[in-house]
Amino acid sequence: MWMIGICIYANFPSFSNSIFYVFIILWITVFIGSFFKIRSLLSISFSLLLPISGYINARLNTPEILNFDLNNTNTFVFEVTDFPEIKPKSIALVVHCIAFLDHKKWKKGSGKFKIYVDKTANKWVKGSRLLVQAKLSPFPQPSFPFEKNWSEYFRSKGIYGSAFIAKNAFILLNDLGENKNIIYYFHFWQSYLAQHLALAMHRGINLDVAKTMLLGVKSSIDFETMAVYSSLGAIHILSVSGLHVGLLYAGLSFILGFLLRKGRFGKILFFILMMILLWAYAGISGFSDPVLRSAWMFSVMLFAKAFLHHQNGINTLAFSCFVLLVFKPMALFEPGFQLSYLAVLGLIIFQQKWASLIKFNFQYQPLQFITSNTWELTCVALAAQIFTWPLIIYYFYQFPNPFWFLLLNPILIVLSTISLGIGFLFISLSPILFFLKLDFLMLYLGSLLDFSFSMLHFVMFKFVYLFHPIMPFLKIYLVEVFIYFVLVICVSCWLVYRERIFILLVILLISAEGLFHIFPDRDHQQSYLSQYKGYPIFVSISGVKSHFFAPTDLSKDPLWIQGHLSPLWANLGVKDTLGLYYDQRINYAWIYKNKKFILLNKAAIGPRGYGTTVMVAKNALKKKPHWLRTWDYSTLLITNKPSIYTQQVWSTYYPKLLGNKVDFLDQRAAIMY
Repeated sequence: MWMIGICIYANFPSFSNSIFYVFIILWITVFIGSFFKIRSLLSISFSLLLPISGYINARLNTPEILNFDLNNTNTFVFEVTDFPEIKPKSIALVVHCIAFLDHKKWKKGSGKFKIYVDKTANKWVKGSRLLVQAKLSPFPQPSFPFEKNWSEYFRSKGIYGSAFIAKNAFILLNDLGENKNIIYYFHFWQSYLAQHLALAMHRGINLDVAKTMLLGVKSSIDFETMAVYSSLGAIHILSVSGLHVGLLYAGLSFILGFLLRKGRFGKILFFILMMILLWAYAGISGFSDPVLRSAWMFSVMLFAKAFLHHQNGINTLAFSCFVLLVFKPMALFEPGFQLSYLAVLGLIIFQQKWASLIKFNFQYQPLQFITSNTWELTCVALAAQIFTWPLIIYYFYQFPNPFWFLLLNPILIVLSTISLGIGFLFISLSPILFFLKLDFLMLYLGSLLDFSFSMLHFVMFKFVYLFHPIMPFLKIYLVEVFIYFVLVICVSCWLVYRERIFILLVILLISAEGLFHIFPDRDHQQSYLSQYKGYPIFVSISGVKSHFFAPTDLSKDPLWIQGHLSPLWANLGVKDTLGLYYDQRINYAWIYKNKKFILLNKAAIGPRGYGTTVMVAKNALKKKPHWLRTWDYSTLLITNKPSIYTQQVWSTYYPKLLGNKVDFLDQRAAIMY
């Protein structure tokens, strides 16, 4: 019911005033119902209060609105609100605007921004304040249809723009010593332990993954490694989340479990120590959303384990979800939130039941151990995916091949658990070993950790290169996701109650699903024109095939293709793609749907004719473009919008008969033909 209120607010935020009056009226009816002991009125009032309260809570927790114009303001005072993210050439900081300069007067600011600063001697921490003079830019709108709207995503988090800050464009206002609060010490220990990992492990993939997996350090893991983890359905391993906190919880419970047998005070001490250690690890790993969800979930489980005789997994999960939504109501719409809770729900409902379906009785004990544990791990993988696979396809347009996923998943779970176990042992013992000057033991433990990650990555990379276990360009509609969830509920209810009505509902739902696939998709024949880093990109689609004409630089940036083009291909039913990469020093021309297109990578004189679409790359406009005057009767598309001064200079060279047919590809959505 609380979630219903959040959903209503997300779609109808303008009801805030009337909802508040309804809230007051409901509390009056609750008072009347309790005073006159009218149970039905009391029950109905409380049932309506939950969604209303969820609506009001979502309204109260909305991000603050920006109170200044980005185009007319360039001097700010920022405060760092999150741990720094180390990039190859810069440091990324999420900052809150405390104040801004408006006509020589300082005014109170609002909103968050993502800024990138040069790698300097400054050691940025959460709470650092800096005076900045720079131009803030809003996040770009989507170029191609169906791609993720990053501007809307960041706006929902209260982040309104970004900027790169040069070394001479900011002044650090407070010294490092002024920020020594608990967040500072968490960040200090994260950096300290990351240095120990760097000392004990070889540079490369293993070190980058170890820092990210164990400490939540936002390091630069290359796209190839990210793609391998994603293709095997193991991308969640790279962020500190339920798997990591769960393994830490299990290890600490094993070590401190004897306290539970020491009476009431033993249970209290067990609870306090476990809470301190769990939340200390959450702080060291950066208090990211996944680790906060996991730490809170296991905190609720810890309380139930220490002080309650009977535990209900679903109730514990629901309570942890409710508390998180009280503090961050809009987290309900984040894919990570949905996937993590649905995965745990699947484990609670199905894992034990499926594991008990098959029992192995081998006399040879090693074989018995391997088969039974392999089956249990397979059940873990299946149960975690039962509610999540439709959402993975809905959000990411791809899914691991089920056969290879089930075959390899038990191996990956074992290898990643070994790596995490050794990693937790390393970060626990390395400060002690370093203090005792037992560096050789720390280096030995680091070599063991390095070897465990090497084994994990050897299996993953070999498997991906041999079998290509990813299914790309998948599409599922939101209504199909809901049909699937209702179908799972109906099948589960039939297995428990054996009522005929559930079978009828299953048949009805399967028939409804079939309606989406009765009629074949129409033969799409369309194209889109946009730009990539100052160079045009032309994408044509015909049925299930797509060709794209792009600069050579794009071949080295598969992440851009995955983020911008893959959603388009998935939604239009494309199954086969071919990239044609052009030389960025040569001009090109082609005809599509009886329209002539010319791509200019260097200056050229316009031919005679009408109806030509001319795409001008950034290379062609380095000098004064006198040659632009020759392109009469053409539609001129310039890849990058220059400064106002440069626009005024260029406008003197525009063809006289061009009129208003000048556009900038980086300032608009892709043009459809």
